[in-house]
Formats: sequence, C-alpha cells, structure tokens
Amino acid sequence: MMKLLIAAALALSAAACSSGPGSGSEWQKSYGKTFYEPNEGMAALYIIRDEAGADPAPIGITKDRYPVGSLASSTWMRLDLPPSGYDFRAYGTQGSTELIVTVNAGQSRFFVAEPKTPGNAQLREISQVMGRQLVRKGQAVASNP
Repeated sequence: MMKLLIAAALALSAAACSSGPGSGSEWQKSYGKTFYEPNEGMAALYIIRDEAGADPAPIGITKDRYPVGSLASSTWMRLDLPPSGYDFRAYGTQGSTELIVTVNAGQSRFFVAEPKTPGNAQLREISQVMGRQLVRKGQAVASNP
C-alpha cells in the first residue's frame, strides 16, 4: 500500500512539472501578452511611432514605393513579408528618408518611425525588447498577419 501511495505521489508530481498548454515559468506568465510568430515562411516587420511630442504630423510609410500606411502618435503596423530585400521610406511633411531592409523567414524585426528636422522623417531599427514595449503601449493601425 505504501509503495502505491509513493508511486501515485511521484506520478502527480511529474504531471505537475510537465509543460503543457498554459504552463510556463512565472516570468513568462507575468511578462504579459505574447507576440504572434511570423506566418510560415515569412518575416514579421513592425513599424512603430512612439509618442509624437513636438511634431504631431503623421509619418507616411512606403514599401518599394507603394504606400503601406501612416503613423500618428503611439501607433504601429505589422507587415508579414516573404524573405527578400525591401525599400522602405518614411515621409515627413517636406521630405523622406530611405532604409533598405532585408528580412529572413521566421524573423521579427522592429523599426521606429520618427521625425527628423526639418520636415523629414526616418526609420530606425530598435531592439526586440524596446519594440515589444512600444507595441504593447500603442495602437495598431494596420496589420497583415
């Protein structure tokens, strides 16, 4: 009888420690909502505008010369892209700045769109941690997952 109780206790302990749906470390549970992985064979590219501050004019974004959206204060967009090189531009009220980006399948990359004087705008890559924080505090304006 004692052996049966010990075996049952060990089995329950092992089941409690196994990873299953909803399980994870306390750090993972407290970290907040997770980001979706890029679609199969694609890369997820997030373009974020933080709080606008002194320059509230929207920043227009193009990919390969085609408009993909415009970002106001505290907004973001997600683009799922096949692996390749892309020509992104950020447009201010008077000018634009180009950024060539190459993405690989499975990547998630984060870029911030910010004003650049006088009347111009730019895209700048930021870390995963900073990008995820900005996405969490902002509002989505476009997404194509």
